[in-house]
Amino acid sequence: MGKTERLFYHALAALVFAAACAWCLAALYTQLDAAPPPGPVPEASAAPAQRRFRGLLIRQEQRLPAGAFPGTEAGTRLNAADTGTESALFFPSCDGWEGLSPADAQMLTPGGLERLLNAEPPEREDAPRLVYGFALTCAALLEDGAAPLPGPCRLTIDGVEDGIGAELLSVTADAMGRRMLLLRLTEFPEALYEMRVVEGEIR
Repeated sequence: MGKTERLFYHALAALVFAAACAWCLAALYTQLDAAPPPGPVPEASAAPAQRRFRGLLIRQEQRLPAGAFPGTEAGTRLNAADTGTESALFFPSCDGWEGLSPADAQMLTPGGLERLLNAEPPEREDAPRLVYGFALTCAALLEDGAAPLPGPCRLTIDGVEDGIGAELLSVTADAMGRRMLLLRLTEFPEALYEMRVVEGEIR
């Protein structure tokens, strides 16, 4: 092969290579041009709003004469023969709210509950008390967040380690914008029997 022919083939190969590169670049540009523009980066979902409440725990209780059941420890269950009526839990002190019952909670209004929560708390007494049955009600004012729908829920009460099962019975609102929750607790941590005014979160 002569020098002239070699130069011809080198030039032809260079031309074919340049054409192939141009074709590849054109194809790549076409794909990029056809690709949809990148969508907006999704924002991180906001944390659910807290539903804080402040409420009053209401039990079926009876104040006893001072000195009744001496030596009995807090939380001891007494049988019907001991109490003369039905079995009950014994606690050695009162807090002045023993006159309220779960039935009274059904009659509360948001305004009435607010007055109770803002009132000067009664003084504790050394007189013992009995707690009857398993009806533990919480009447609470919702301080922020949207009111949940009635049904099963869980409560986180400040000062109690674990969450507590409950059923939201009703939500009552008044013209002042106050929202009252009526809850029936379905779990009974022992700490709750020594608590009255509570704060926490419902979810």
